[in-house]
Amino acid sequence: MSFVSDIVGGVLGANAAKHAANAEETGANKAKDLLKENQTDAQNVNNQVWTGTQAAEQPYQQVGSTAANNLVNLLQGGFKAPTLEEVQNDPAYKFRMESGTRAINQNGAATGTLLTGNTGKALEDYGQDLANSTYQQDYQNALNTYMTNYSSLLGGSNLGLQSTAQLGSFGSDFAHTNANIDLTSGEQQAQQINNAAAARASGYLGAAKGWANAVGGVAGGFSNMDFSGGSSPLEMAGQFIGI
Repeated sequence: MSFVSDIVGGVLGANAAKHAANAEETGANKAKDLLKENQTDAQNVNNQVWTGTQAAEQPYQQVGSTAANNLVNLLQGGFKAPTLEEVQNDPAYKFRMESGTRAINQNGAATGTLLTGNTGKALEDYGQDLANSTYQQDYQNALNTYMTNYSSLLGGSNLGLQSTAQLGSFGSDFAHTNANIDLTSGEQQAQQINNAAAARASGYLGAAKGWANAVGGVAGGFSNMDFSGGSSPLEMAGQFIGI
């Protein structure tokens, strides 16, 4: 009767091995899918951070781009000193010239020297001094304006340059983080794929061993039967079933 136990035990063992292997394989596949979902979620979060960083840096990028273009134009044009004609056409210069000339003429008329050489010399000196001082002031004002514009545009350009450097650093971190996510998750998913394959192989081996035991039990049962006396196949089957 022991071979019957071998048969039953072999069949049950084969089924148990198959079910256990299926359960392990299913678990490994679920773990792999979960890892894939976590990988996607991590990448999405990293992408959102990168997109937000780019959006935050965009105003500084725009300022830097505009300032750099204007700075190029400013440097290419160079500093342009005011001309004497421009100074003479300045309303403030005209007002001072008219006021000073009137005052000198009025003083000459009051002192009786209006038509003398002294009045003429006073008018000439006043005009030259006013033109010289006004030109120097207008020149300095133009130079100050030029340097102010230069400093302002240079500052804007540097702001954009710093933003570009930060974006480069952030972009490198983004790529490095995504690479780590892919590498780590890929290794973990590969391990779960291996686990599923190992479980499947283990099930095959377990089932094969169980069926081998069952076949061995059948063979043992037949070896213990009495086939003498010319028993027919039907009788042999009945003998086997009746054991």
